[in-house]
Amino acid sequence: MMPSSASIEVEYEILGDVREARQRAESISVEQSHEFPREYAPAKADRSLGRLSSLENIDDNRARAVISYPEDLTAFEFPQLLVVLLGNASLLPGVRLTDIRISDAFAQGIGGGPKLGIDGIRRVLGVPSRPLLATALKPVGLDTEDIAKDAYDCAFGGVDVIKDDQGLGNQRWSPFAQRVPAVSQAIREANERSGGHSVYLPCFNPPIGHIQEHVDILLRNHVGGCLAVPGITGFDVIGYLRDNTPEDFIIYAHPAFLGGWTASPDHGIREDLLFGHLLRLAGADSVIFPSFGGRFTFSKEQCGLIARKARDAFAGLNRSLPSPGGGMSVERIPELVDFYGNDTMFLIGGALHASGSLAEGARKFREAAERFS
Repeated sequence: MMPSSASIEVEYEILGDVREARQRAESISVEQSHEFPREYAPAKADRSLGRLSSLENIDDNRARAVISYPEDLTAFEFPQLLVVLLGNASLLPGVRLTDIRISDAFAQGIGGGPKLGIDGIRRVLGVPSRPLLATALKPVGLDTEDIAKDAYDCAFGGVDVIKDDQGLGNQRWSPFAQRVPAVSQAIREANERSGGHSVYLPCFNPPIGHIQEHVDILLRNHVGGCLAVPGITGFDVIGYLRDNTPEDFIIYAHPAFLGGWTASPDHGIREDLLFGHLLRLAGADSVIFPSFGGRFTFSKEQCGLIARKARDAFAGLNRSLPSPGGGMSVERIPELVDFYGNDTMFLIGGALHASGSLAEGARKFREAAERFS
């Protein structure tokens, strides 16, 4: 690849005495680029140096800094991009990554984002306009036979996307190589009986040495996609899955282990950037995040920002389908659709069991969603 003279712009919020903000921002620009005292650095190292582009005070205790980094510093590889964005700076108190601005060419060079996105998922599922529905197969601890039966009922009732729980891995009571074909077959049978298009997304969180083996199992069983867990396996696994699976393969990203990045307003990564843009840039077609009104702590405003960034115009990438989960009920569907819009996949958990029958619970949610076709 020819050297690039272009840059990416990265925004940080810096907590503390704003009189010290410029010094801290300048320090971050060096720490995140050539990580060497400027006065001792050879002239050649300037090609890798980050530079402070702007600084403004937000209030008496917080400043916003924009730092420009050479595109070449990222090596046009996603793991190295993460190093540049927040590598050593993640160890500094009071520093939060809040936004990135990149060119369309850079986005394509680093992987190109989602293969399907919203439009592709709708095409695969045969759902042109209404809100989409997803659920997780749980509780963890069931035998494969029980999981397959629950999957059948969910599909027969009309849930579009049926994923493994993120805690389902390769446990002895339902090994991955046994569960994937059994659940795939159950959902195919339900679709044949109902005329539906439900898909199965197994949880993909293997040890690194078994990644291709697990991909091969997915491909042999013609699953509809998989549940990626980038906080566990790494963000770049999403790109690997995107590039080594069929065109209609849905990559659904789960937030497990990512909460530590968003829990504090003074450190880590702002939630709309993490779930709205970074996972989308990594290649996720749809991204799960905790919805307001559930057992987690994201506010209504935070959820709205995540959904907006999943679907906005960003570096020429396909739009990701936001998938809020938690606090879902049939009664809340009108409120949630009004807030999030139709281009949303609602992840339903325990409420699907409220009718006593999974198929009946799924049917009620499907009927509620159909009202917004």
